[in-house]
Amino acid sequence: MYESVCYTKNYLNEVICRLDFASPAAQIGSSMPKPLYDVVKKYYPIAEPKDIIGTELQINPASGAIVNQIVSKQWIFLSRDRKNKCTISPDSIVFSIRDYNVFDDLRLALIDVLSSFFDNFPDIQGKRLGLRYVNEIDIKDHNDWIVDKFFDALSAHKSKNTTRLITQSEYAIVEKDLSVRLQYGYPNPDYPVAMKKECFVIDIDAFSTGIIYKEDLEKLINDMHFEDQKCFETMITDEMRSSMQ
Repeated sequence: MYESVCYTKNYLNEVICRLDFASPAAQIGSSMPKPLYDVVKKYYPIAEPKDIIGTELQINPASGAIVNQIVSKQWIFLSRDRKNKCTISPDSIVFSIRDYNVFDDLRLALIDVLSSFFDNFPDIQGKRLGLRYVNEIDIKDHNDWIVDKFFDALSAHKSKNTTRLITQSEYAIVEKDLSVRLQYGYPNPDYPVAMKKECFVIDIDAFSTGIIYKEDLEKLINDMHFEDQKCFETMITDEMRSSMQ
């Protein structure tokens, strides 16, 4: 049902896909395997690696506490317009998409890059994979865009002194081994002062926890997108759908 939904216009502020590793990937050091590097560069041709400096506390019974400095590499790749980004670090791979076109394009990049990562680092396992869509809607003159049961519950508590108004829910899709976290309302970019802008956010994050393998990627990404889209469609009205055609 939702696979065929494709709007000409959207209100997305950002789309995020994140794979967290079960244990730090120490192998991501000063260099990256060329096959992986080449795959990432197909989609994000600008490479801007940088060093990340952290600390580690060790307790020695003889000498006491010792603080060691740890330097790790974070590989940042950007699209030509610098709106989309892939960041590979020792604990995760994060895709941040601000110029979103269609899901098929994003899915191709996600599966290609993540599959190549698993091919080049076969000992690394994922522990969480998530796909998140953050929509920002200027709702001042469009109160009829959000389904009443979602909109009215918040509006009843909104006043000139409101500084932030957000609700959150989370539910499981047991048969798909997924969970969906929904946050919606008025986050207020000017917080903690009173709200000035009628910016309504619909933030939907479908995710899977547990061991993530390469062979799981395509199904999980498709299922997460389906559940994100399904959740979004339950919140909006035909008036908003018309605005996106």
